[in-house]
Amino acid sequence: MPIIKKEEWVRRAEAAAGAESSILVGADRGSQSLHIEEVRVAPNARIPRRINPQTEVAIIVQEGKVDAILGRERVPIGPGDALLAPAGSAHGFLNRYEEPARLLFVFPTHQVEQVEVSIPGATSGFPSEKGLSGYRSPQDRPLGEGR
Repeated sequence: MPIIKKEEWVRRAEAAAGAESSILVGADRGSQSLHIEEVRVAPNARIPRRINPQTEVAIIVQEGKVDAILGRERVPIGPGDALLAPAGSAHGFLNRYEEPARLLFVFPTHQVEQVEVSIPGATSGFPSEKGLSGYRSPQDRPLGEGR
């Protein structure tokens, strides 16, 4: 049973401007199937909407608050809140608050595939295609506008 110390976490390139990701659990750490990442989201930063076409993902807020974007809905979530994004569903996060946020992303597989929704045609063939135009929704407006 491996113990993974925080200083041994594998840092990844920024997922988006203002977001920093570290892999806590994965195949390289002896996991048989789980992939867990910690993502830190700075104030006034976002994780763009994405779809995981083949797998669900659980997201748990550890610190701070973010607005979870689910399809076309925006819901504020904070410490202790969890979100389950089914395979094929569009989801993203905005930190419109003064404090940084820390989220855990838990995938039931090592094969984490993500497709950005804002790319025209990115949702083709996925269950969430209906109702998505491939363009940013009004809720995805630039962070400096309409606070």
